Amino acid sequence: MKRRSMLTALGAVSGALAGCLDDGSDDGRNGDEPDRSSDNERNDDEPDQSSDERNDNDEPTHSDGKTPTGSVRSEFDDEPNRPECTRDSKRIEVEAEGGETREYETAATVPYPDAPAAYTTDGIVDFVDEFEHGYVTHDVLCDRREPTHVLEISYNVQESETWDEDPTVVFLLRTDAIGSMLHEDGSVSVADVAPSGVVYAVDESGAARVEFDEAATLDSDEWQSRAPDPLADGDLVATFE
Repeated sequence: MKRRSMLTALGAVSGALAGCLDDGSDDGRNGDEPDRSSDNERNDDEPDQSSDERNDNDEPTHSDGKTPTGSVRSEFDDEPNRPECTRDSKRIEVEAEGGETREYETAATVPYPDAPAAYTTDGIVDFVDEFEHGYVTHDVLCDRREPTHVLEISYNVQESETWDEDPTVVFLLRTDAIGSMLHEDGSVSVADVAPSGVVYAVDESGAARVEFDEAATLDSDEWQSRAPDPLADGDLVATFE
């Protein structure tokens, strides 16, 4: 018999024997046959796709495990750095020349705002305006030790621009200085306030800030190209939950 015919015959015999072995109960199941006792059991070699763990399609996170990489918060390792204090306004009476008594009211800190009400361009610009007002008052009043009383802090936004998104970058040209002071001798001095610039980067994770004093000496079409980067050159000043 030729070799191919012999193989065919052997195959037929093997098939018949296999049919005999399969006939009957599962008690004679061969150990090589896969266990199908539960279609829902996970193979140990398969990756865990639990909803509590990040899969390859999720956004990578910062070292805190929560903040998305590339966000404002992820660019800083430290906590927010900004002047912090509470200075309430108070009335001061001084005796002027000729025995006349005059009454003045001192400046107070403006509270920092909460997170933006909406992360739209308008919402972020409004937040930056309010935050900078608070920052200026805290910066002037928190560490003041001179025997003078600040009566007015000048804060006025003259120009604002937005340049980027994700994060949104906001530039303000504003005045941010002491407008008038009351001295120990009862005299009042008024300052000549000049504008200066500040740049913020804001997204849903937080806000960063950097001074841009040179802005007042530049043409408006140079502001964006000459501005410092709040993420690289500034401070983290707020974080949002």
